[in-house]
Amino acid sequence: MKKLHILFIALFASLFVLTSWTAAEYYAPMPDNPGDILLGDWRPSNGRSVIRISKGETKKGQDPDKYYGRIVWLKEKNNDDGTPRVDVNNPDESKRSQKILGLTNMRGLEFVGDENDLVWENGNIYDPNNGSDYSFEMTMDKKNTNIVDGRGYIGVSMFGRTDTWKRLVRK
Repeated sequence: MKKLHILFIALFASLFVLTSWTAAEYYAPMPDNPGDILLGDWRPSNGRSVIRISKGETKKGQDPDKYYGRIVWLKEKNNDDGTPRVDVNNPDESKRSQKILGLTNMRGLEFVGDENDLVWENGNIYDPNNGSDYSFEMTMDKKNTNIVDGRGYIGVSMFGRTDTWKRLVRK
């Protein structure tokens, strides 16, 4: 009977640990401002970059109530000759020599949802691969706060492309 009791306690403890780990893996804690749950490092589906999303900084001329994304990691940060990749496709010639690593490519995203409907809209995203700028919105997965769908579009959201980004979680 004592062995059965110990086995039951071990099973219960294992279940508790497994449940706690699973919850921590899929749910980031909700901050005071629900929109701030977007803050962090995100990897687009192609896996070629990491975007760090942060609140705007007034010293950079950004709105502190909006969200901005900066490229903080590139799979291929240098050209074949070893020089850093630069924004050669930018329509503004004066910006073609700026490095892609460190570039702020997501701008002015506003949180328009609530705790139950995590949505950001009215932003823009720049694609240095083709030099195009798109309107941008994001929606967080309701079951997993480490997944967002980002939708870039021109004009009407219906005519755009959605990409799923995953949060980089420290273990």
